[in-house]
Amino acid sequence: MEPCPLQKEIQTTNDTIAALRERVRRMERNLNDPTLPEERRRELSLELKEIAKLLETNEEQLKKMHKENSKSFAVAACLFFICFLVYGLYVLVNGV
Repeated sequence: MEPCPLQKEIQTTNDTIAALRERVRRMERNLNDPTLPEERRRELSLELKEIAKLLETNEEQLKKMHKENSKSFAVAACLFFICFLVYGLYVLVNGV
């Protein structure tokens, strides 16, 4: 069974966040290198800020997707409860 599109988006966003976090770790490790030239250090610092913004955006997007996913689950649970309730009333009325 193939996951729904929202679940695919959530997984893709999780993978992107993990890759960005790993990239941030590597860049921070490179920035701590004392032999790194000053020009390269500035480039890495600027790139690190841009990646941090991208990471923040992806995390906010992931929160929204999780919220949307929980809404879908709530709707499905309500439908299940309503069907069960209707069946129970049918059994009570018809004495089956």
